[in-house]
Amino acid sequence: MVFRISRKKIFFVLMLFCLLTAEAQSARSGFVDGFDKSKYEPIWISSIERIENEAYKAGVYESAPGMAFKSQGHLVLNEYDKDDPDIQMRNLRFFGDGEYCFGFWADGKSFPDDMPLFTSVEIYYSFVANRFRGEDVLICYIDGWRVVDDVRFVNHKYVATDNLRIRSTPSLDAEKIGLLKKKEKATVIEVGEDVTIDGIESTWVKVLTKDGAKGWCFAGYLTDGTEYRVPLWKSAEKAEKTK
Repeated sequence: MVFRISRKKIFFVLMLFCLLTAEAQSARSGFVDGFDKSKYEPIWISSIERIENEAYKAGVYESAPGMAFKSQGHLVLNEYDKDDPDIQMRNLRFFGDGEYCFGFWADGKSFPDDMPLFTSVEIYYSFVANRFRGEDVLICYIDGWRVVDDVRFVNHKYVATDNLRIRSTPSLDAEKIGLLKKKEKATVIEVGEDVTIDGIESTWVKVLTKDGAKGWCFAGYLTDGTEYRVPLWKSAEKAEKTK
């Protein structure tokens, strides 16, 4: 039996597929209209609070123009301010470089409600001076964001969630050359291949400890202990490849 499909129906199916694909991709990135990434200075998540404090000392209206930054980190809190629903701000918290940054951020381009915690993201944000309840304040707007596939970020510090063996090469059979104790921090200096160990999907990473030791360990236990409890999101490009 042969089915004949009209060109109109084919066109409709193709358009529906494109819309669904675009919607799926948009769930992993978002940017305000007229977004220009060239104006955003790269900084670490751990620097945001320091920059805000310096801005307040300089005067928020004098310092706010040009304050636009981008940072890489892991999303660890994502919810609206339930105590003040009239103010459309989202309570966001990020983990990066061994530190947390958190506070109320104006939407601009908001994160999806269903984004799993500890998703790796690159965020673009800017500060705007404003009057809020009689005070001069800096309001931070999320101008854009995208999911990145980095399970760990190079030059960022991470915390060991358990005693973690450091090895000479990225292999469970490699020589043990050190131990990173639980709650100790180490800096990632290289990211290796994706692996699954103990049922946890992560990567091998080369780390530098506070004592100056260098070696490889499994990144699944080198975090604040949050992200391996839920499946990690991938970028739209990588998600498409794994279908």
